[in-house]
Amino acid sequence: MIRYYPNEVFKEFEVKGNRKKRYAISNMGRLMSFTEDISDGVLLKGALADGYRLMRLDRQKEGVKSSDYYMLYKLVADFFVPKTAENQEYVIHLDFTRDNDRASNLKWVTYEEKMDHYRKSPHVAVGRKRTIAHNIKSDGRKLTETTVIRLKKILLDPNRKTRMRILAKQFGVSEMQLYRIKSGENWGHIKVDVPTKKADE
Repeated sequence: MIRYYPNEVFKEFEVKGNRKKRYAISNMGRLMSFTEDISDGVLLKGALADGYRLMRLDRQKEGVKSSDYYMLYKLVADFFVPKTAENQEYVIHLDFTRDNDRASNLKWVTYEEKMDHYRKSPHVAVGRKRTIAHNIKSDGRKLTETTVIRLKKILLDPNRKTRMRILAKQFGVSEMQLYRIKSGENWGHIKVDVPTKKADE
């Protein structure tokens, strides 16, 4: 028998195919299967995909096997989280924890709000660091932040006369890498003041 959390409510949701079992989701993000009555249900762990909890159900039709996927956070939102505007089509985890599917941690948002929330996510910050590390590795260089600061000051100096080819050779990087650093595509998190006089090369 399932022990309910205080104020926990389960609601049945529809699944595809003819099933012997029925399924329900709670406002606490818990999943269960049952046959006749929810009170006789059994809790299911579900699976994880990229940190998100889901339920996968396999079915077969005319000898063809297929799988249906049900994202738990979306189910919780559909049943327990009210929308405040018609154009809210996306659901976010307020605390950025992808498997915290409690209704209190979910919110319906617009695409713009979703992207703004996404940019603030610690997962995105980790991804940026991995990209930077990948760029460093793929270019075969070992620049430090101190070296990049010095290099950026040279690259952004309006009085610079040293050619990119020479700078690339001096710092042991490719010319393409220099252009990426100058544009901010790589090492964009490092900001420097633009020199007002000729830099010491």
